[in-house]
Amino acid sequence: MILKPFKFNKEKWCSKIGMKKFIRGLIFKKYDEFASEMGFRDWKAAYDNTFFIFHIPEDAQWNATELPNKSWAVWNDEGQQPYSFKVFTTWEEAISFLRDLFEQAKYEEHYWEPEGYEPGENAFLKPPDKNKKDE
Repeated sequence: MILKPFKFNKEKWCSKIGMKKFIRGLIFKKYDEFASEMGFRDWKAAYDNTFFIFHIPEDAQWNATELPNKSWAVWNDEGQQPYSFKVFTTWEEAISFLRDLFEQAKYEEHYWEPEGYEPGENAFLKPPDKNKKDE
């Protein structure tokens, strides 16, 4: 039996697998797992219900996600996915927990920028508005 050397054909491979699907699979698989743990079908559904709350220097952040059962999960993107998260029954509990973390860490005030609000609007009075998300 004569073995032929393997020759990788990038164009053929890319068209068969679909580069877009392949790259998404590599990047988003863990995000989809994370979303599933929170009760969503995929990362896009979770992302659509997630609001940025504050920066963690240098390049991380805390977020709040409204879950399908209307409770709230808070989480940060430090470390590897799937991230750990803490669930709160109400928005008031979630945002208060996040503000306490923020104050305990003594972050500069300009890092606190809850998404889903008009400038100057109080994040403690009502949940964020999806129509006011930064896109």
